[in-house]
Amino acid sequence: MTASALKKRRREKEEFKASIREVLKNKSVQSMRKFNHHSDTTCHRHCMHVAYYNYKICKFLGLDEKAAAKAGMLHDLFLYDWHTHSKETGEKWHGFTHPRVALMNAKKNFDINDKEKDIILKHMWPLTVALPKYKETYVIVFTDKFCGFCEVMDKYVRKFV
Repeated sequence: MTASALKKRRREKEEFKASIREVLKNKSVQSMRKFNHHSDTTCHRHCMHVAYYNYKICKFLGLDEKAAAKAGMLHDLFLYDWHTHSKETGEKWHGFTHPRVALMNAKKNFDINDKEKDIILKHMWPLTVALPKYKETYVIVFTDKFCGFCEVMDKYVRKFV
């Protein structure tokens, strides 16, 4: 990779981090580090992955990369370990219900616009039956599943490498 390409990549990462700086400072967002999500990945790290790819893809497509990054960081702000949640509460439908919980927590901590709300609420589509309203929401549908898949597979790939 050339020096100018590395410089561009560093600048893009800094722009991404700047777009979610205030979100990252929040105590609820920081607490996501305590919860395992996919294999060895914490909920916080998973959300960072999703936020970053949302940002990159939306920027490339000329969409709202800042809303995509912010909502990507908040899309799983449900603040519990979903692996034990069912046993502890009797709630068995995490895949269907956690977007509403994440949105409720996001609204408690941040000003959330309509686009960010749609991204958080419908990131599990088609489990969340209502169609996404914004192109950025479709982006998170795919980035969330892609990141989750990679995070799970990473654990198994490392066993063979």
